[in-house]
Amino acid sequence: MTTDTRVRILIAAAALFARKGFHGTSTREIAAAVDVRQPSLFHHFASKQAILAELLDRDLDPTLGRLRRLRASTPDPASALYAYLLEDIAELAVSPFDARGIYNDEVLEDPGLRPQRRKRRALHAEIRELVEEGIESGVFRSVDPAFARRAISGMVLDTIWAKESDDAGDLADRPRQLAEFVLRGLLRDPAAIEAVRQRALETGDR
Repeated sequence: MTTDTRVRILIAAAALFARKGFHGTSTREIAAAVDVRQPSLFHHFASKQAILAELLDRDLDPTLGRLRRLRASTPDPASALYAYLLEDIAELAVSPFDARGIYNDEVLEDPGLRPQRRKRRALHAEIRELVEEGIESGVFRSVDPAFARRAISGMVLDTIWAKESDDAGDLADRPRQLAEFVLRGLLRDPAAIEAVRQRALETGDR
């Protein structure tokens, strides 16, 4: 029951952060959304910031671990990136948390969220390095790795918003669509996409 209440608090807080922003949401509102008293909420989380920190950790920890596992499992940067995007977007599509209000750059500058900020920077660095490896190996076109990383992050954020929109439709094919869009844009030989996809499916979990 304790775990259930904790998860319900996280789900309600994420939804409120998306609608009202982190600063615009009070712990009283979160408690009311979960139908618990504030003392009960503070039994699970010491502060509103602690709620946001756990929401970030629940997203960043598995995402960073997933990318590092895939990079270690294959020397092929193209299939590693494809497999990462497949897995990450698939997990995002079924997450119970509304992530639209979580990644707020201003809020993340709070000193109390320094560990989460470091994790996000580490994730960005891993993606950028993967693109750099693809360029150095001649598999990817010569592009600005930082720009490629930002473009990938933008498409992931678009999926987050699409998931919660009224016209989201079926997101089941979004992982493949996004992975192929990104890799076709990066590959020096876009016709190699089918071989990359096959290697990615062998490398990853999906």
